[in-house]
Amino acid sequence: MLDLQGVRFTWSSAREALIEIDVLRVAPGERLFLRGPSGSGKSTLLSLLAGVLTPGAGAIHLLGRNLAALSGAGRDRIRADHVGFIFQMFNLIPYLNVMENVMLPCAFSERRRTRAQRRGGNVAQEAHRLLAALDMAEAGLLQRPVTQLSVGQQQRVAAARALIGAPELVIADEPTSSLDADRRNAFVELLFRECRQAGSALVFVSHDASLAPLFDRTLEFTSLNKARSPSRQDAGPEPA
Repeated sequence: MLDLQGVRFTWSSAREALIEIDVLRVAPGERLFLRGPSGSGKSTLLSLLAGVLTPGAGAIHLLGRNLAALSGAGRDRIRADHVGFIFQMFNLIPYLNVMENVMLPCAFSERRRTRAQRRGGNVAQEAHRLLAALDMAEAGLLQRPVTQLSVGQQQRVAAARALIGAPELVIADEPTSSLDADRRNAFVELLFRECRQAGSALVFVSHDASLAPLFDRTLEFTSLNKARSPSRQDAGPEPA
């Protein structure tokens, strides 16, 4: 699913590399837990995995395609068709309601739209199914602007949006940080179930070590990343 070889990334304004990874491979359907402190570059790595950023050296292959060899439009197409991203800051569209935000990936990807229709009957029904599984299907909520939601509700909408259309890779950046214990457990169970049914690989970043035993494999980011200053603040932009 993912194959990183000799990847190095440096922000243009920085003197030292933020990311230096010799080898990282993620198998189809694997659930990988990546743990590390804030400011260590985890979000930057996720942006590299999704093709939002490109490395200064090395190669990142997603589904056999070298992301650095593609144009910006080509990376956008790969990401739209094959990657579901749960952003740390959610990145919901403020002028769209709950349902519209969840269905949005299917407007950009015929592949995901077809998969959503196959699983739910139509895109709206599949969006409703995912929201219901996240306790977000109460009357009046689906048409509410996302700006009127609590932080925890926004986080669940972001998760449903990432999962719709069964992308082959789901990337989750601190996805449980705004959820209470009960909803956190329900969220992780849903994430695992949807990824298992779709055969999706899951790369899950968190500093919450209590979640690690639930995953197939755990990596400490500070051990994976060979950059000399992994504790420096990750001042790069949020992935788009």
